[in-house]
Amino acid sequence: MIDFVVRVLVAGVVGLIIGLFTTNARRARMFGLVTAAAALITITSTEFYKEVAGPWFSDPGRLSAQIVSALGFIGTGLIWISSDKRVRGLSVSASLWLSAIVGMLIGAGLKHMSTVAVLVVLLIYWSTETIIKWKKVDKGG
Repeated sequence: MIDFVVRVLVAGVVGLIIGLFTTNARRARMFGLVTAAAALITITSTEFYKEVAGPWFSDPGRLSAQIVSALGFIGTGLIWISSDKRVRGLSVSASLWLSAIVGMLIGAGLKHMSTVAVLVVLLIYWSTETIIKWKKVDKGG
């Protein structure tokens, strides 16, 4: 039970951190919830598999696979075309999808993989922000 609680809490906190790097504080809550939910679904899926093990066939990835479909639906709602005909929200949508995948890794108990994934995500955010700031200074703006 403690392992379950720790995984869901860690996923929620990691989602909040990813959300804070991605967007404003209000949306960070959405990232935390989606990451924790992805972990919860993954945990539930693997626990169902353990319970049903026997003469019946159970696929532990079946329930977890629906996370990708659900995020496609949610992500579509985050993307829009602005009045100046520019696509907006695409990076937020991709980040939310990525945070759900990190949540799946945490929920599956894959500590090393989830740690590396979080570090890579944070490195990408940090490096792109640094490059953007550097380009603005270089242009004098």
